[in-house]
Amino acid sequence: MRPKLFFGILLLLSLPFSNYAQDNVSDTSDLSPVAKMLLNHTYQFKTTYVQPLSGRQRNVTGDNYTFKVEKDLLVADLPYFGKATSAPIGTSDVGMKFTSKDFTYESKTLTKSREQITIKPKDVSDVQQIYLIVYPDGTADLNITSNSRQAISYQGNLTALKPAK
Repeated sequence: MRPKLFFGILLLLSLPFSNYAQDNVSDTSDLSPVAKMLLNHTYQFKTTYVQPLSGRQRNVTGDNYTFKVEKDLLVADLPYFGKATSAPIGTSDVGMKFTSKDFTYESKTLTKSREQITIKPKDVSDVQQIYLIVYPDGTADLNITSNSRQAISYQGNLTALKPAK
């Protein structure tokens, strides 16, 4: 009975140190540029294709449609094609546009070195979840589920953002 108690206390005491080691990776020289962007939470997704839930895939030109991620800020400026159960009042812009400063961010590694990021904005009432699948070459798939619109998917590429000072 006493050895279990000792190991339980030892485990509880070691938890804060294990989290500290994971959160403060100092040697990132062997990481790929994509891995560094994901580790620092400073990247931008640039859309090349849009796939509505119903309808055909559409090519997107230019660098205007982006989803930016920083440690404490999300900014989405993406096109939207699909059905909505309610429309925004007082605007003719129907894109998937929002800014969030309060969100959860979870990341896990999938097979073949793909990274899955799940983001849940708490201060944007229309967006339920954002899923981002990132491939080792920097290409990515972005899926957004909404409370008042059909889900929509985007394909594109990640580029680095400079960390905010």
